[in-house]
Amino acid sequence: MKEPRRYLLGLEPLFEGGWPHKGNRARDWNVEKELVAVSIFGDVTIDLTNVKSLPSDIEIHAYAIGRDVDVIVPAGTHVEMSGRAHNDHLNNGAPSVPMAEGTRSVKITGHTFIGDVTTRDSISAV
Repeated sequence: MKEPRRYLLGLEPLFEGGWPHKGNRARDWNVEKELVAVSIFGDVTIDLTNVKSLPSDIEIHAYAIGRDVDVIVPAGTHVEMSGRAHNDHLNNGAPSVPMAEGTRSVKITGHTFIGDVTTRDSISAV
């Protein structure tokens, strides 16, 4: 059976929680092992700090077209970032954490075109 996957879309100005509607973003949610984030002229923020359940290994496919995909990880998370960036806009701002047994791992494959894919931990996000 195929693992569940969640799609996160940022489509400004129609669906982003800014203009024309002030929406609330999800706070408590169950995170799947695979996430796909697509920002088309609207930002996508994936906050993995305040969740109901979080797998030990997460794979994120991020596509930033015209805007940004931001990933906030819990402190002490091992982050691997790869992909293809237009003008070098893949930025891993999370502190380096060595991969050891029991360490949570987030693997991000990012692709950008006039947008950014960034990662930071919960401590530096404040």
